[in-house]
Amino acid sequence: MASWIASITPLSMVFGCVGAGYLIDYVGRRSGHMVLAVISLISWLIVAFATNNMYMLIGRFIAGLSAGASRCVSLVYIGEITDPKYRSLTLVAPSISMCVGAMTSHFLGGYVSWRHCCYIYGALSVSCLILLFIFLKESPLWLISKGKIDDGTQAFKWFRGQGIDSEKELQLVLLRQNEKCNQYFYKDIMNLSFIKPLLVVFLLSFVQFNGANVFSFYAQEMIETSFKGSIDPFAFMVGIDVVRFVITVLIVAFNKFIPRKIFFITANFCCAISLFILVVYLLNIERFGSVGLSITITVLFISFGGTVVALAWSFVPELFSANLRGLGSGIASSMSYLVLFVCVKISPGVAATYGDAAMYASYGVVTVINNLILCFVLPETSGRTLQEIEDSYKTSDTTVSTL
Repeated sequence: MASWIASITPLSMVFGCVGAGYLIDYVGRRSGHMVLAVISLISWLIVAFATNNMYMLIGRFIAGLSAGASRCVSLVYIGEITDPKYRSLTLVAPSISMCVGAMTSHFLGGYVSWRHCCYIYGALSVSCLILLFIFLKESPLWLISKGKIDDGTQAFKWFRGQGIDSEKELQLVLLRQNEKCNQYFYKDIMNLSFIKPLLVVFLLSFVQFNGANVFSFYAQEMIETSFKGSIDPFAFMVGIDVVRFVITVLIVAFNKFIPRKIFFITANFCCAISLFILVVYLLNIERFGSVGLSITITVLFISFGGTVVALAWSFVPELFSANLRGLGSGIASSMSYLVLFVCVKISPGVAATYGDAAMYASYGVVTVINNLILCFVLPETSGRTLQEIEDSYKTSDTTVSTL
């Protein structure tokens, strides 16, 4: 049951993401966050009081509904309230939170019983719910998309101020909203300006096959089998978590100076190279079997892999139009978690049947092929407003129809 207990969470994240898209488009970004906090609390209570594997699976499934949905909901909200100059920085914030969560979970798991851990995480869910209720304001773009122009305008000015750039963006958003008043929802979904970004985020979802997130699920087991007991698995696992956190913080630091597409493509190729180096090491572990070398290679793989995953998530909420951003981001996130589920579920079997080197080699091959395609289809979004990105797809549609 071990692989099912581990993999059922990313499986349920698929359903959570799709449901979250409808949820936040219907009730709003603020209310959606609070609903997910309540679901998270329920899941931890079920796991904490579980008496058999069935209850454990139910609790883990419900936890996935909340965790998966929270990622896309937070990205949509942050993308909508942030100035374009800072959006590339703030969209990495959820990845920093994920790193802190994984690091905390792994550390507590070494010293605290899993039931007591559930109580701790349940208390965090309660505190999140309280803080969200007190401090979170509704997204101005959602308010405007629902026809609440006065409330949306007031919220927009609260978040962005009343500078020249923010005023231009607001006027463009209001203009586009007036143009959307008579459009039908199904026509928006069938439009190329929705289908194109959906295909792009489908390709982005395959970054989960670089194995960095799989490492979080099976960290100790992968370290023990790959490096034959030459490293303390628990200490190395926590160390890797620290490295991922530091790398994610560095992404925030460098994201302002490096165009995000170039950053992403370069990191993805570096991840593939480090995976192939790891394969060579594992095939010749008796010859190269030094602890220092194994640590260096693994740190490189996790660093580049974690960077790629964090950057991939940051593109998701920027590519869809305002009226379909919740739905589009939900579908995109569900794709990503579906790929993660498959990867988490099959990786132990692949490693057991064909060896760890074959598992890492498959990660590397998928990463290279996917990255080559993304070089041509992934748009650069740094420094552009969400409305400008949306309009670029419409301009492309017009050009195609004219030709």
